[in-house]
Amino acid sequence: MNHYTLQCLGCKKQYPDAADGFLLQCSEPHKPAFLRAKYSARQLVIRDRNSGIFRYSDWLPIRRVHASDQRTIVFRSEALAGRIGLNNLFIAFNGYWPEREAYFETCSFKELEALAVTARIPDSEKRTLVVSSAGNTGMAFLQICSKIGLPLLVIVPAPALPSMWITAEKHPVVTLAVLDGGADYLDCIELADAIAEQDDFFQEGGARNIARRDGMGTVLLAAAEAIGQIPDHYFQAIGSGTGGIAAWEASQRLLEDANYGNSLMHLHLVQNAPFAIIADAWQQSSSELLQLDEKIARARISEVYSKILSNRRPPYSITGGVYDVLRSSQGHAYAITNDEAIEAGRIFTELEGCDIHPAAAVATAGLIQAVAKGKINKNDTVLLNITGGGTNKLEHEGKKVHLEPDVIFSCSDTSLETISGKIRDLHKVKIN
Repeated sequence: MNHYTLQCLGCKKQYPDAADGFLLQCSEPHKPAFLRAKYSARQLVIRDRNSGIFRYSDWLPIRRVHASDQRTIVFRSEALAGRIGLNNLFIAFNGYWPEREAYFETCSFKELEALAVTARIPDSEKRTLVVSSAGNTGMAFLQICSKIGLPLLVIVPAPALPSMWITAEKHPVVTLAVLDGGADYLDCIELADAIAEQDDFFQEGGARNIARRDGMGTVLLAAAEAIGQIPDHYFQAIGSGTGGIAAWEASQRLLEDANYGNSLMHLHLVQNAPFAIIADAWQQSSSELLQLDEKIARARISEVYSKILSNRRPPYSITGGVYDVLRSSQGHAYAITNDEAIEAGRIFTELEGCDIHPAAAVATAGLIQAVAKGKINKNDTVLLNITGGGTNKLEHEGKKVHLEPDVIFSCSDTSLETISGKIRDLHKVKIN
């Protein structure tokens, strides 16, 4: 713990991390603001070239190191770069692609979050971690916590259940709860918040958890290690935008390091229309999300190709949030149609040789659009974050274990208090 402190981006107050858990927010009365980790190591040191993301442990807010080989694989693109007219396109691949030594067991970069967050939890912690998810984050935590035996409750909306799987046997102390009755990701977040207030549980924190952000930030550290410099442009599909915030924070640490150049990295954050509330607000130069009727929002979410990009409450206006990092990076936000994303995914698979997730296809479509609009010079160094892929490869190897829920609730006919109480009782039985 002594290798980092926490600083509020609003009032600049500094804190040590909590000894009995982890700190998620500043205690001072002011506008909501993120905490950010400040590390005693001012330069990037690669500790062990065979240790997955923990090779960057000096820049992770962790108390332990898991045995893991999951890390981002970065390579120079030739085929896709040639198709769209870029000379220095690099791909950050986060998925399952053994031919390139990529071994994310749930085929998603959300494992970076799960590894870092669970490594931040004190050994003395006896409560159960609560995570809400639209799909991939939940899978990643289910996978990691099952392997290490960490008590966990994951809450997902019913539409995510068919795609919930891991490659390990689900540990008895791990619980999967499904919220039905038209529930979406925001409903799961609200339920998770209610449950985490009970004594036997504690909140993971989402974007407020510095371990989640800095875990995802290792994508950029891997890129700097492979390329030797900070990219000029960074592309990623977003739901909450936390991955974009993480990339920006990592770029600032690399600038302070001074061994990876001194150029500003421009963020290009891509959403899936018709639900693109961040892109809509950004394109209208608004520092606040635009008001959207709940029924309209739910209807639009039901139409998108990539369902995981559907957060109705992203950290946009909070100090240090999506608006701030887009503005500071002189960045851009895009809204990509389903047809554009599907075609971009097909092109990537055909040219680069690996299937990719819908969200990664959305990011690829954003890159294609940006090049077509002249937002990038052909000689700029560009990093495309493929946040998930290789599911078809892994499935062919017979490694997927589909998950059945431990409990299903409907948000339409049961109160949050009733649901949270029943989940607490169920989980107590499992733990004991």
